[in-house]
Amino acid sequence: MTGLRDVTIRRRTPATWMEIRSTLRRIPGARRLTHALYSPLLMFLRSVYGDAYRQVVFRAIWICNVWGDAESRSGTGSNLRETAVLRKRLASLLEHLAVRRVLDVPCGDFHWMKEVQFPAGLVYEGGDIVEQIVNTNHNRYGGATRSFRTMDLLRDPLPAADLILCRDCLVHFSFIDIFAAVSNLKRSGSKYLLTTHYASDRANDDICTGRWRPLNLTRPPFKFPPPLFVIDEECTEADGRYKDKRLALWRLEDLPESEFG
Repeated sequence: MTGLRDVTIRRRTPATWMEIRSTLRRIPGARRLTHALYSPLLMFLRSVYGDAYRQVVFRAIWICNVWGDAESRSGTGSNLRETAVLRKRLASLLEHLAVRRVLDVPCGDFHWMKEVQFPAGLVYEGGDIVEQIVNTNHNRYGGATRSFRTMDLLRDPLPAADLILCRDCLVHFSFIDIFAAVSNLKRSGSKYLLTTHYASDRANDDICTGRWRPLNLTRPPFKFPPPLFVIDEECTEADGRYKDKRLALWRLEDLPESEFG
């Protein structure tokens, strides 16, 4: 069965999925219907695959370019236009904090990160749950100070770093998976977490892992303290609807423990 599923996924090329998506968007009510069916589909996949569920979902998203960006399979937020401001400000922050080792998890396809001017001597390690992404990144971008490996943010022991970058990730996780990820990040012994945070005074909604919504990490149920520093990404996605998108910096030791136990 697994082999059959793999063949089925491979036959549906990104171009095929983009054509299907474009066709569906022209059908009245189709977008609302697909959104309504997505959560039951994810719940079904979780029941079938168990602990491998996240790997299956994010692998399919990457193979089929579900987020639909022409530049990056990691989505519109990872193209060069949307990261132009971020790339400069991230490099400045790393230098200001005297960061010597960065863990980027999930690293995605490394499309925009390859353009960041890292401080001299900085060691970068990228991790992702999708093995194909890791292998591609290793072959294209690996080097003496840049490495990639398969990594499950929730389950695998994480290497210690001066700073962990976790961009556009927790927004795709359920509450319980977010708390599991944060607990695992804290266990790494790393100093800083730099992660996506939406600064507007918004309520946080729970979702099935694999969907998306904006999160304000200082609001319940997370109740993070005020961030030490924020990078305004100057996000223009969805006609500016998410202009409050930030990368926010916390000391991992300052983050609260999970209320889910």
